[in-house]
Amino acid sequence: MSATGAGASLRGWSGLSPQSTELPGFGNLTLAVDARSRPAGGGSGHATIQHEFFEPDGSWQGTVRIEVDVDCLRTDASARTAVVTGTVRSLTYTVPPGTPQPPVPSSGWHPETGFSFFLDGAGNGVAGGGSSDDGDGQARVGWSGVPDFNDPTAPPTTVKCAASAPGFYVIEGGYRLHARG
Repeated sequence: MSATGAGASLRGWSGLSPQSTELPGFGNLTLAVDARSRPAGGGSGHATIQHEFFEPDGSWQGTVRIEVDVDCLRTDASARTAVVTGTVRSLTYTVPPGTPQPPVPSSGWHPETGFSFFLDGAGNGVAGGGSSDDGDGQARVGWSGVPDFNDPTAPPTTVKCAASAPGFYVIEGGYRLHARG
């Protein structure tokens, strides 16, 4: 992975699934990203990952939303892989009325998290196309996750500018990398 030149950007929104099609019972997992590289390295921008959960009868069970302040955008020379990392700004839960609110992290909890985007040679990663590490031709996204916020000694799950494994398929929407430099 090499540093991306200044002015590069990665933008998009997608629905994600742990399999190449929608997974019944998994809920709706979405990722939006708007990241830019900086002249001196690193990056800026914002990412949001959100997971809506549903009961087997289809009723909404709750939503977890993680807001991330981007601190790195990097890509390989072929523009087939991009990495976006950042610090977690907030983690929020929304639950149905009458449901107890889950515990939330302390105000000082801002671990590093990251996303990897596996794209085609033109810098695209869209549902039904793109690239993957296993040769199936479907765009993939990796997410490093977040540590246990109930354990203040839990280490972050990634470090700045580090890639994560491609654990999710892009099943809706997509991303576009505009690389410069």
